Amino acid sequence: MSQTNSIHKGMFILYNKQPHYIVEREFYKPGKGGAYNKLKLKNVDNGSILAITMRSEEKVEEIDVSTRTMQFLYCDEDKAYFMDPVTFDQVDVMLEMIAGGTNYLHTEGKYIISYYDEKPITVQVPLKLTLAVVDTAPGGDRGNTATNATKEAVLETGVKVQVPLFVKVGDRIIINTETNTYYSKE
Repeated sequence: MSQTNSIHKGMFILYNKQPHYIVEREFYKPGKGGAYNKLKLKNVDNGSILAITMRSEEKVEEIDVSTRTMQFLYCDEDKAYFMDPVTFDQVDVMLEMIAGGTNYLHTEGKYIISYYDEKPITVQVPLKLTLAVVDTAPGGDRGNTATNATKEAVLETGVKVQVPLFVKVGDRIIINTETNTYYSKE
């Protein structure tokens, strides 16, 4: 049992006898009264989102979750398929369990899959990912960068991101998957 003042985003807890993933946590300490947490929980079994408020002295049960680093293989209309690079075991995961869907899935990426009761429950996408630019407009005139001008680029997974004017087709760039923004050129 953990007190709610020690819980954090990304933690797995048992709430109403069902496993939940903490999507967001905000701690409040008003001038009067006791401190409390506002939580946004995602039900692991059905994917529903629940917003709750808990006093800081309440206790929650943390659940045991195992993780494995997996390599992405391919996806179809509603599932993505991953392989353990050590044991070559394969697992399929529903696309709605992956933040960003197929936007950040490519065969060179390593993804952390969390398991509860031997069933995959979440897929963690790397924070920074290197992808190739497959389409973008030609760059502007040389020296036209005083205003940090950007243009749209389409990456190999189909995701669109704003990039600096000097990026061209064929370049490999690093993007921040949490904010869907350009980080740097490889």
